[in-house]
Amino acid sequence: MADKQPYLNANFYGPTVPPSSKRHRGRRVLCTILKVAIGFIVGVGIVLLILGIVYRPHKLEFNVTSAKLTQFNITANQLYYNLGLNVTITNPNKRYRVYYDTNEMVVLYKNRRLNSLSLPAFFQDTKSTAVLSPNNFEGQRLILLAGDEIVEFNSEKAEGQYPIDVKFSFRLRMKSGEVVLKLKPKVHCGLRVPFSNAPKSFVFFPNTACDFQF
Repeated sequence: MADKQPYLNANFYGPTVPPSSKRHRGRRVLCTILKVAIGFIVGVGIVLLILGIVYRPHKLEFNVTSAKLTQFNITANQLYYNLGLNVTITNPNKRYRVYYDTNEMVVLYKNRRLNSLSLPAFFQDTKSTAVLSPNNFEGQRLILLAGDEIVEFNSEKAEGQYPIDVKFSFRLRMKSGEVVLKLKPKVHCGLRVPFSNAPKSFVFFPNTACDFQF
């Protein structure tokens, strides 16, 4: 007679089934892909940072070295002026040459535009200085002064110098080998320009640096 099976008074589950090894392999592959991707991104970022440091251009340096007014008077709300300027542009970069394609120069008095001038396109080599000498800012402009502005004008006239703003707008290219940067910088020169026939003989114009913004 066959042996009787023992009576089981509880559920019988059998041996434990080991987890699938495919799931572990999939996780390992995914982790490897993520590590490679993160390493690639970090490597590209470091290369771009180095290139940015190496090829980042220095700002161009604008200075007004001389300025004078041979005429600046108001008659019947008409401002008659004659302004001469000498401006130097220094390219401190040893990698980048500069091509000035479109250039405009604007002269203002008390935020009122007196005149504008389109400058010819020109080229500037590395580590060099260019000179602009626009002496044809001459003419007249309707200008209405009231209140404090009249007081300021009379004070400026007595002092023998006037606040003149000169602004430049450019479309330029900075080239270094195959690297070409197209920029539209703005330049602002806040000046105190002496009147050449001022009664105070000690009035002179100091070299004035301009604010350059890419």
